[in-house]
Amino acid sequence: MNRLIWITTTGISKIIHKLFEEPIKRCMLGKCGKKVHIGRRVNGNLENVFCGDNVLIGGESLFLSSNAKVRIGNDVMFGPRVTVITGNHRIDVIGKPMIAVTEKLPVNDQDVVFEGDNWVGANVTILKGVVVGEGSIVAAGAVVTKNIPRYSVYGGVPAHKIADRFDAEELRKHLNLIRK
Repeated sequence: MNRLIWITTTGISKIIHKLFEEPIKRCMLGKCGKKVHIGRRVNGNLENVFCGDNVLIGGESLFLSSNAKVRIGNDVMFGPRVTVITGNHRIDVIGKPMIAVTEKLPVNDQDVVFEGDNWVGANVTILKGVVVGEGSIVAAGAVVTKNIPRYSVYGGVPAHKIADRFDAEELRKHLNLIRK
C-alpha cells in the first residue's frame, strides 16, 4: 500500500510540475526561448537568467545572480544540481564583518555565459565571469573558475582540460554540418 501511495504522489507531483511550476518558472526567466524545459526544484534569481532555444535545466539547479546575468545559448543541457554563481562578497572592507558589507564593486559581479551546444554535467559549480565556449562539455562534479574554450571537455576541481571533443578535421566537418 505504501508503494502505491508513493507512486501516486510521485505521479501527481510530476503532473503539478509540468502543468503549473514549469510554466511559471519559464515566465520568471529574463528571457525564455522555445523548447526550454526546467526541472523540479530549480531556484535562484531566475529573472537574471536569459535562455535561448532548446535548453534543458536539470532539477535542483541553482542560479545565484544579483547584479550580473546568466546567458544560456541554444542547445544547452544542464544535469541535475548545477550551481551558477555570478558574484562574490567583498572581503576588503575594514571595520565591518563580511556579512554586514552590502555594497559591491563592478568586479564583484560578472556575467556567466554558455555559448551554446553545451553539456554541463551533474553537480557542476560555475563561478562568476566564466564563458563556457560553444560545443564544450563540463564533466560532472567540476568547479569551473576560468573560461572553457570551444569544443573542449573540462572536469575536476578546479576544472582543467581533459580532452578536445573533435580533432581538427572532425571539427571542420561538424561545423559545416550544423551551420547549413
